Amino acid sequence: MNATDIHDCWKKIGLWGDRSCPELERLIHCRNCAVFGAGAAALLNRDIPAGYREETTRQTAQPRVPKQSGTKPIVVFRIGAEWLALPATVIDEVTEIRFVHTLPHRDGRTIKGVVNIRGELVVCLSLSDLLGFDAAPEARHSAGTARRAIYRRLLVAAHHTGRVACPVDEVVAGLRYRPDELKPVPATVARTYTLGIFPWEERNVGVLDSELFFHAVNRSLA
Repeated sequence: MNATDIHDCWKKIGLWGDRSCPELERLIHCRNCAVFGAGAAALLNRDIPAGYREETTRQTAQPRVPKQSGTKPIVVFRIGAEWLALPATVIDEVTEIRFVHTLPHRDGRTIKGVVNIRGELVVCLSLSDLLGFDAAPEARHSAGTARRAIYRRLLVAAHHTGRVACPVDEVVAGLRYRPDELKPVPATVARTYTLGIFPWEERNVGVLDSELFFHAVNRSLA
């Protein structure tokens, strides 16, 4: 079964829709409805996406990297040719690309709209527009990239002010860096929001300052 086969009436006439369902008065919440339970079961039993098994197998087969003293965990991601990273502590989840619902009175540049993340509407942002760099396609692929399956993903970041979702072209998790080994920031990355450069697989990854990042997010939402 595919996800498109699921009868998701809760998004149309239920709590996440226009709330016109006649059963809401009796059941109070969609989770008390048999249709919602059947949809959840169908979602768990749906067909896995193409390439998911191979990607999971590759990640599981990776040798465990021992934790080093003084290092910090990060999630590395790519937007066009730009490689960036955020602290793993602010990443809520990495999920599949979702349909973006546009918002009225927005130009659609930085704020693309909202996406549905587990029943919650989360603002979807363009990181290239937010941080001010050109999202040109990656010019070349190294041997490491050629061996790695590449999938576009939705990066969901969390702060005490709320959550935001950001489409990215590639995600690599499970990496760590030493703050004292960061290199100076060149002009080719989002200099204002970057702590320094983390060398990884012949690439320069700009490690973002999470506080400055969310300051930019909140400013764009104001």
